[in-house]
Amino acid sequence: MIKFTLLILFSIFLGSNAFCREEILAIITNDEDPGMYKLVANTEDATQNLVSFYKDEFANETRIGRKTFPIEELTEEGLVIYQKGDRPIINLKSHDFNIAYGGNITIDTLLNGITGEHKSYEIEITHLQDGWKLLKQNNRISKMHIEVNKKLFIGAIGVKNIRMD
Repeated sequence: MIKFTLLILFSIFLGSNAFCREEILAIITNDEDPGMYKLVANTEDATQNLVSFYKDEFANETRIGRKTFPIEELTEEGLVIYQKGDRPIINLKSHDFNIAYGGNITIDTLLNGITGEHKSYEIEITHLQDGWKLLKQNNRISKMHIEVNKKLFIGAIGVKNIRMD
């Protein structure tokens, strides 16, 4: 009886977010450095609702960092997932995101830091029978490769393209 009471109290104390599951949405690479990132969905185990996103950074197949992004920041203003200094380079934006079903996402990238020009990509994050997935024109995306926009004598000035497979 004491064990049962402790289990109930422990469950109440931890709350509903205590039991979460992680699902890898995409593996992200770029042509600037050899590192790799994983975009991970953190979901509530009971409801499968999205709680947050993680961006895991890997070097030589070892995770060397994790950054958490709250779902509440996935708005029209944008959730900055990569920045250089104080300058946002890659933002995720949405006007219709729902933690239970997903929604349309705009990946807003800084194409040219000199001119301030941006480039956008439209994708969807959705909850399917086998978990949370990224889609582009109804095709699943599991890999993204960022092509860096470089200028001679200057170096990297933005994101030239994002290939999605």
